Amino acid sequence: MSLLPVMVIFGLSFPPVFFEILAALALFFLLRRLLQPTGIYDFVWHPALFNTALYCCLFYLISCLFV
Repeated sequence: MSLLPVMVIFGLSFPPVFFEILAALALFFLLRRLLQPTGIYDFVWHPALFNTALYCCLFYLISCLFV
């Protein structure tokens, strides 16, 4: 259960998890952009799985901050 209230924007109601998803997505794109020049993707077996796991970890960390 999140402490954030339901937000209503232009008549559309958004649950608190929606903003956590957006924050995790923004951090994911930033972190991915920082990791690509380092060459870490050369050592990763499956980049799509790595990206999915990275996003899930970021979402979990952000959702733990709001509880």
